[in-house]
Amino acid sequence: MLQSKFWITGCLAITALYADPALTTIQDILYKANGTRFSGIVQINWTSFQSADSSDVPAQSVTTQVTNGYLRVQLVPTTTATPPANYTVTYNSDGKVQFTETWAVPPSASVLRVADVRVSSNGETGGGAGAVTTPVQITDVTGLQSALNMRPLAGNGYAPSRAAIIDSGGALESASGNLSDCLHVDGTSGACGAAGGGAALPAFADSESPAGVVDGVNSAFQLAGAPAPATSLTLYRNGLAMKQGADYSLSGSTISFLAGSVPQPGDVLLASYRTAGLSAAPCAVYAGAGNPNGFQLGKPCDIYLNTNGGAATTLWVKESGTATNTGWISK
Repeated sequence: MLQSKFWITGCLAITALYADPALTTIQDILYKANGTRFSGIVQINWTSFQSADSSDVPAQSVTTQVTNGYLRVQLVPTTTATPPANYTVTYNSDGKVQFTETWAVPPSASVLRVADVRVSSNGETGGGAGAVTTPVQITDVTGLQSALNMRPLAGNGYAPSRAAIIDSGGALESASGNLSDCLHVDGTSGACGAAGGGAALPAFADSESPAGVVDGVNSAFQLAGAPAPATSLTLYRNGLAMKQGADYSLSGSTISFLAGSVPQPGDVLLASYRTAGLSAAPCAVYAGAGNPNGFQLGKPCDIYLNTNGGAATTLWVKESGTATNTGWISK
């Protein structure tokens, strides 16, 4: 008999330990704006929280049918939960979502109406309880962690208003250097045309008079240099631009006028164009900041201009070594 008493007492203790959480009943009649009763489905979603009696409520949803406007649902209070939480309520009718609203459900022994739990735009519920901000965990949103993992992180050197580069760890960093520097594909920066065997500086010819007799018969004229690219040539006859391919053709540095466009006595020809570089083959001209020895490739007779130079350190001439970055002598 004594053993039976202990067994009953133990069962009561276990029952009390695992008792269901208290519920608040929301019951109401829902109407459409035209006065007819709402019929459809109400889906209620929530994120994970712990009720006031320490019952764990994992993130999930519940769906309830609304027939002829009648809504009745029982929910665990959220205003006293840990952390405080809200319900997201979606109304479906006529085969589509009509609207969504937020509920903050307080503990109540009395039946509440929807207006008592609905969170208004000013952050309050109809019953006067303040709306709560529900922390949403990354794991509560399907696929969010995977999407975040695909995004690059800001590295220690990240700063606004700079060109972005990607470091060896895949993080975003900011390029360093002077505002006038060029950014290279490996993320380094330096004076334009100076790193990794910089290119020769481009040259320009402006208002050059092509060599040739203007007599109405001669159709071939010679430029001092070959336009590079060929499309950079702008040729004027008496101030009017001529069209390449329609008025003349270009081969290297030779201009050949087409029939009907041959310059007549008294005509004035002027040409403007770019060339491949300030170089007298096989020499090339380079420019950059600092001593070229150690980084600027070149061959004998190449010239290097140090943009940070001074007396006897501005002009450098390559005097030895082919395709090497040594042998530069300052002049």
